[in-house]
Amino acid sequence: MDYDVPLEAFQQARARLAPYTRHTPIAPWPLLHDDAPAGLRLKLENMQVVGSFKPRGVCNHMRQLAPEQRKRGVVAASAGNHGLAVAYVARQLGVPAIIYLPEVASADRVARIQAWGAVVVQYGEVYEDAHKMALEHAAAEELTYVHSFDSEATLAGHGTLGLEMLDDMPEMDCLLVAIGGGGLIAGIACLLKKINPQIKIIGVEPAGAPSMYRSIQAGHVISLPEVRTIADTLATRSVAERTFALTQRYVDDIVLVTDAQIAAATRWLWSECNQLVEPSGAAALAAALYGAADMNPYQHPVALICGGNAPAEPVLAAYSGLTR
Repeated sequence: MDYDVPLEAFQQARARLAPYTRHTPIAPWPLLHDDAPAGLRLKLENMQVVGSFKPRGVCNHMRQLAPEQRKRGVVAASAGNHGLAVAYVARQLGVPAIIYLPEVASADRVARIQAWGAVVVQYGEVYEDAHKMALEHAAAEELTYVHSFDSEATLAGHGTLGLEMLDDMPEMDCLLVAIGGGGLIAGIACLLKKINPQIKIIGVEPAGAPSMYRSIQAGHVISLPEVRTIADTLATRSVAERTFALTQRYVDDIVLVTDAQIAAATRWLWSECNQLVEPSGAAALAAALYGAADMNPYQHPVALICGGNAPAEPVLAAYSGLTR
């Protein structure tokens, strides 16, 4: 199938999202550092509502549901951030929501989702297990399933990030984007290439979860036997046919980063930029900092910091001994 998303779908999505999402900033490189690729900027989508890019796709999807679908409710499966976005949007729209998470999901993520009023069910070892059970639940009770990355509405919502970046930095010539299921990079790359085909799009995956990288190498979607990475929201065994096709068509390169590089970039963002992010949110920056992606050809590159839902307790614990 020839998958694509028309330009007008992104523009319509932007109007739907406006009341519920933020226009996040593009931050310059810290002034005391000259060790970055020339002109590198950081798109701080970790400052989005509920801490990641996910509400963009979810909101665009759920705002198009029929009244009866909204009344009955939605089901979703997630490694964490998508579930949080569904819970947030469902609360805003008055829609009942049930979120399936793997059993290994952190207590912090479970609590954040429940705080928005969604019902949480934990099942299976990885996202794919939770996804399978959530699909069965949705079919049995005739509820709408909100996929974390495989729908045109979701991709169009994520692509609004590209519209924002072009508004704020029209000279952007390269964008680094982390890949999990591929919905984020597929949506942004499709939008940006339609407007400016000269912008280079570089995908970044953990070396322990290279589902898109291996699929592109093979020329078709493959399923990894296992994934192992600290970037848990990027730990997807298989991308979708839709996200694969759009990535194959619009993305220029995919590079891999190690967990050690991701961890170092996570620490760097906290110590140098005061940005507390989850490991997945630092993956794109890791590729620029530690040489996985060659930044030399570009004058105005951007690394997308896609998520910030790291538990705050370890940071707060470091200050627990201080007195006022």
